[in-house]
Amino acid sequence: MVQRSMMQGELVSLESDISGPIAFLKELGGREKTVLRNILSGIGTDAKSVVKRSYRTSGLKKDTGSLYKGIVRRVTKDGRTVIVSTTARNDRQILYGGALAKGSLVEAKEAKALRFQVDGKWVSKTSVKLPERPFITQPVLRHMGTTAFREKLDQLVEREVRKIMRRKAKEAGA
Repeated sequence: MVQRSMMQGELVSLESDISGPIAFLKELGGREKTVLRNILSGIGTDAKSVVKRSYRTSGLKKDTGSLYKGIVRRVTKDGRTVIVSTTARNDRQILYGGALAKGSLVEAKEAKALRFQVDGKWVSKTSVKLPERPFITQPVLRHMGTTAFREKLDQLVEREVRKIMRRKAKEAGA
């Protein structure tokens, strides 16, 4: 099913080979771009919910913060790929989801040290190593090999078939 997956920081881009169902829907009278976009949108929404459900098991704690709330999905302009990522930004408008996903070294630049709380105690460090937490890529890639994913894809195709049949019936009755 999955042709290729590309991981970059905090996003996973999925390209699925759904040419068979798309050809079937096209034969029924569906518009290829529309049905493809609708199906990918549904796959993206499903993937986004999988990421949110597995958030705490990925080593992240606060599922009410901007990282959690910023998990989004979008279909690319060409309508052939769905992307799941996070739009979380810090107070300086810097995206930080990639640093959390890939792991990174955070160093003090404007001050002598980084100051933060750990278990209620204030700690000062010149640098902090963030561990790798692929909180988007792992759950999504795991989910794409499940029967739940295949069932979701079948549901999305069935929904498009119903839309096409309703449109045809409406056109025939008009």
